Amino acid sequence: MEKTMDKIVSLAKSRGFVYPGSEIYGGLANTWDYGNLGVELKNNVKKAWWQKFVQESPWNVGVDCAILMNTQTWVASGHIGSFSDPLMDCKACHERFRADKLIEDFAQEKGIALEGSVDGWSNEQMAQFIRDNQVPCPTCGKSDWTDIRQFN
Repeated sequence: MEKTMDKIVSLAKSRGFVYPGSEIYGGLANTWDYGNLGVELKNNVKKAWWQKFVQESPWNVGVDCAILMNTQTWVASGHIGSFSDPLMDCKACHERFRADKLIEDFAQEKGIALEGSVDGWSNEQMAQFIRDNQVPCPTCGKSDWTDIRQFN
């Protein structure tokens, strides 16, 4: 699967559909800028999705809300209090990952039984597990991580 995705990304980049975000300034992992063909493709997908799930559905209505909102909107929706991900970056390839998911995937792959849910672990406990087990980056295989930080 990874090889196929690499081929698709390579083709999309070579044909001008997408470019790595902020590439001329060193890039930013997991971000993409759309070229002229990419914009057209993205707009076609959005149009098809809108038609199928909004216009053809009697149960859905379309809205287009601002991303920048009053803080109380995010508090009321539960985003501030409930949604927080422990993120870390691979220093070698600059990919970003959720530390808890890395641990769960690694433990499952290696047959390691975890005590309780990783969701209840502190950043320090997760970092210690990653260090002790030298959990590798799924992308490049290195085990050189930034500190874990909570992202909301």
